[in-house]
Amino acid sequence: MFIIFKLSFWISLLVTCRPQDPEISNKIIDSIEQQESGGNIFVKGNKYCTGLMQIDYRYSPVPRPLLRVPYINRIVGMRAIRYWKRRTGDISVALAIYNCGWKGMKGECGTGYAKSVLSMGVVHKRLNIPSCSIIGGFINTYLDNKDYLVKWRNNLWHYPFLPQHRQRQL
Repeated sequence: MFIIFKLSFWISLLVTCRPQDPEISNKIIDSIEQQESGGNIFVKGNKYCTGLMQIDYRYSPVPRPLLRVPYINRIVGMRAIRYWKRRTGDISVALAIYNCGWKGMKGECGTGYAKSVLSMGVVHKRLNIPSCSIIGGFINTYLDNKDYLVKWRNNLWHYPFLPQHRQRQL
């Protein structure tokens, strides 16, 4: 019984947790959720987008079924916005790219989306921050090391310390 209770606790965290990021404010993350899905977990966008932050599964580092888990969807969306913010240096451009891709980088679209998200100001309360941080750490570690884990599973490691003729044999 105790194991079932603990398991249900950790599963409930996947639905209720909200990621935190030092570079992107909670207000922006929550406003994107509100803009994209209205906070509805089951919303369906176009045929490619899934979840609260409407992540396009074609470009996602996780499989489509996992994007339906709210916490994983939030983390993947937050990582995408953080990537574009670091690359462009401007959160407005990063939001425009998040909305419409490369056209947003050129300024052809997405500026209205960025303005509406930045002006929305929605903030949800963060619950169970230590427990959520543990789960978020596991998810982020997996996403950071995903390519290495696949290579390890398939025994395709690249050994930089081996001579070239030995590397080709592996």
